[in-house]
Amino acid sequence: MFELEHTEQIKRLIEITKSNSGISGPELAKAHIELGRLLSAYLPVEPMDTTVVAMMRGSIFFAQGIYFGLGCKFQLFDPKKEQYIRPQTKYVIVADSVINTGSTIKPILEPDTLIASCVINEKAVPFFQDQLYTVRVSKNSFVGSNIKKQEGGKGPDTTMRLFNLI
Repeated sequence: MFELEHTEQIKRLIEITKSNSGISGPELAKAHIELGRLLSAYLPVEPMDTTVVAMMRGSIFFAQGIYFGLGCKFQLFDPKKEQYIRPQTKYVIVADSVINTGSTIKPILEPDTLIASCVINEKAVPFFQDQLYTVRVSKNSFVGSNIKKQEGGKGPDTTMRLFNLI
């Protein structure tokens, strides 16, 4: 596992992305893009033979940051609606902005796939070992809901926040 060093710039971006920040919409999306771009510098891939796969919908901006940083290929994947077909590039980066249990990624994980995330729950880290590149690891875990603050096992849904729906 690789965790991004928390410089002052990254700490500021992390504060924006935290579920209780109260920040939604373009400011949050820009923070996801910037964190993806910063993380891309550490991914051991050849950009011209790499595809970043954005897990729909909440990972679009984070994956765009990786795409902008690497200048690689870009693809969307909706695990609720389609079957995963591995891109035909040597390197594949599955980008998921928030990983709680890893259950969405486990079925498509292959030995030569990298996983990139803004945040991953500490309990999911062991499933991805050396394939994981993340901005941060968190002890928090909750069900994303249409609420503004974390309460009793529920918290603001990242996708809804990204698209300015709460």
